[in-house]
Amino acid sequence: MELEDIYDSLETELMKQNEVELILLKGHLILEQAINQHLQLYIDNRKNLDSLNLMFAKKVDLLIALEGEKPNSWQEYASHIKELNKIRNKLAHQLNFHCYHEDLKNWACKVLGHTPKTINRKTTYKNTVIKTFCLLVGFLVDVCQVRREVAELKL
Repeated sequence: MELEDIYDSLETELMKQNEVELILLKGHLILEQAINQHLQLYIDNRKNLDSLNLMFAKKVDLLIALEGEKPNSWQEYASHIKELNKIRNKLAHQLNFHCYHEDLKNWACKVLGHTPKTINRKTTYKNTVIKTFCLLVGFLVDVCQVRREVAELKL
């Protein structure tokens, strides 16, 4: 997926979903596409990244290592992305994982700075989770775009 299409896919894929489970799974996939684009800044060839066969968590770890101490909020967002991945993995791999709603709500509130008690309605919960994905994906896409523009100026 191209960088320009990643953020747009949030609206087309997440807003039309009624089930939070699908929002979580699709949002996770879109977030992974943003991470892939970010990693492409460091890896010359798309085939090289794909040939590594990295799982989501390893991609996040690799990006943390590559980003190092650069002045951006990546380190802060990386911990939120890792927490999301744990929730997603529990939903996908544990048949009896029923408390993901509470975990997902708490995660979204932590990222956005809300109080979980304020999210009582299903629509509010759904929209809060979508906003959280928009924030994280938007951050990654924006940083990636700026870095690409800076690299082009240096050429």
